[in-house]
Amino acid sequence: MSLNKQVKIILIETSNSGNIGSALRAMKTMSFSKLCLVNPKDFPSEQVETLAANAKDLIEDIEVVETLDEALEGLNFVIGTSSRMRKVPWPNEALDQVSSKINSEANKGSNIGIIFGREDRGLTNDELQRCNLHVHIPANEEYPVLNIAMAVQVVCYQLYVDSHKNNQTNDSNYWDVPLAESNHVERLINHFVEVASELEVFNKGNPRQIGARIKRMFTRIGLDEMEVNFLRGFLGAVEKKLKNK
Repeated sequence: MSLNKQVKIILIETSNSGNIGSALRAMKTMSFSKLCLVNPKDFPSEQVETLAANAKDLIEDIEVVETLDEALEGLNFVIGTSSRMRKVPWPNEALDQVSSKINSEANKGSNIGIIFGREDRGLTNDELQRCNLHVHIPANEEYPVLNIAMAVQVVCYQLYVDSHKNNQTNDSNYWDVPLAESNHVERLINHFVEVASELEVFNKGNPRQIGARIKRMFTRIGLDEMEVNFLRGFLGAVEKKLKNK
């Protein structure tokens, strides 16, 4: 499988258009070309072309969308970049560990998204909760700061190196049904929360953030499309029973 065809780099609300051009250059160096911009502040821009340099040919293929939902359409495995732990901890692994998982998912035929946040404040909790896992780049604890283009370069480099180490498909990666698309899992989560609320299993205002923990559970499992469809059908049957009481 080709990582270039299956991995989409997603930049959210980029404020400095120069970072878009620099990210393109970083991607092309490592044989990646799929870039998606979510609600960029300044695009198109001459600065993008200037900083892209010899990666200008990738500009016309950039996907520009208004929401993260649109960016995640068709993706099965989503990784969020994060340098800090949150109140409800999510699977958070070093880049070298995550890279092997991304290559493994690519060998299964999964479509993969890697999300990078805003220059000043990264990704929100809601955005991170759309991800199967989070990745951090090990760095100097006293100054663990990378700008967006640098982070894209490091991530793409690790993926490129590992893909060349593991370019043979491993039979152990075989799965009979594709992983569920991220947006399908999100709809399942919302459906589950609605039914759980109807059953009064939990209160949405629970101080232990049960809703976030449910999201974490479903995204961590790595459901395939058949499993999602079964669970949606199960929840629909529960709703029908509740209405007929």
